[in-house]
Amino acid sequence: MPNDAFLSRIRETVCLPFPRLALVGTVHGDPRGYGRALKLLTALAPDVVAVEISAFSVRYRERRQAQWRRLFQQSLARLPPGAEQHLALQRVAAQLALPFEYEAARDYSRDAARAWEPVDLAAAARRHLPRYALELITPANLEALLTTPDGSFPAWVAGEYARARRLLKHPPRAALPAPRKDDRRREQLMAKRLRRLVGRYQRVVHLGGWEHLAARRDGGGLAGLLSDLAPVRFLLDEADGFSWKGEGAVPDAG
Repeated sequence: MPNDAFLSRIRETVCLPFPRLALVGTVHGDPRGYGRALKLLTALAPDVVAVEISAFSVRYRERRQAQWRRLFQQSLARLPPGAEQHLALQRVAAQLALPFEYEAARDYSRDAARAWEPVDLAAAARRHLPRYALELITPANLEALLTTPDGSFPAWVAGEYARARRLLKHPPRAALPAPRKDDRRREQLMAKRLRRLVGRYQRVVHLGGWEHLAARRDGGGLAGLLSDLAPVRFLLDEADGFSWKGEGAVPDAG
């Protein structure tokens, strides 16, 4: 359940003048992510939704979805029955799917006649996405993944949100190390594009991996790079305890 500080922030976000920028941290592949994100976007009603994805990634993923699903099923057929329930393979399946952040932004924008913008750098997707068919979903790789620790996928996602919450709450003691050069460039570009959106729109919500919201030892991260805009920052799962009614947000009963 959300804590008191989050209750206060979300009430202010929804009921009082909306901050120019809200940074919403997600766990990629969250099986409840689409519903959570769409519910939140509908309540906050931003003028534009920014997403940690590139236009190239959207096009490439949409073209390759059928092929990836077919190859994944063919590889699973060569593994022991029930292999698809292994945590690592459930994470692979989520990685192959269209990111829920993109789908929620797309559908909200369509239904609400608002805009959405991909703000990520294409270079990383150009490097990694072609490797899915060549490496990620091969029988050999999936078989190797079966030797990794197993567990519940929803529990793993909840654990990631809990880890993110600890890091966001205690940045001085738990700041993340500085990212690699390529990741730093990605964050700088995303920050530049978000800043441009804030200059064009009154209400901007960004959906992206929580790691980019955490404090970093080099002072980077989206929250640090955009600190002069005083963005509101929270995690997607913190909206679970709310019912959205009209213009306000209230905790669910019980």
